[in-house]
Amino acid sequence: MKETILSYLKYSAAGLIASAADNLTYFLLNRFGLGDVPALIAARVVSLVVNYILLRFAVFQQGRRRDSFPRYILLVIFSTTIVYFLMRGLKPLIHVNPTLIKMGIEFARNFFNYAAARFMVFGEKKEPSHEA
Repeated sequence: MKETILSYLKYSAAGLIASAADNLTYFLLNRFGLGDVPALIAARVVSLVVNYILLRFAVFQQGRRRDSFPRYILLVIFSTTIVYFLMRGLKPLIHVNPTLIKMGIEFARNFFNYAAARFMVFGEKKEPSHEA
């Protein structure tokens, strides 16, 4: 349990760093007139690189998978799609800055992504069983 809490705290710290890079990128690009979708994609690319490096080398050090990067990309694509559709649905209902909507959605998304990253992206690769 203690190991899981420490792992989650490290994951959260990496996420905060990546999230700061993501939100700053999104805010600046959106502020300079780039629409929500291109700004979201650009911000996600910046966040992706920062977060993957931190997760791979500082958080999930045991059981490193050689195929973690493609798995991580799939998780990011899935998460980005969910964030986009939620933003699209909430923007007309909640009249606040889109960056605040995005930050709220991504706060909730963080818990799902931790479990997915821990077990499906960076977790130990299980060897197929040869039992009859």
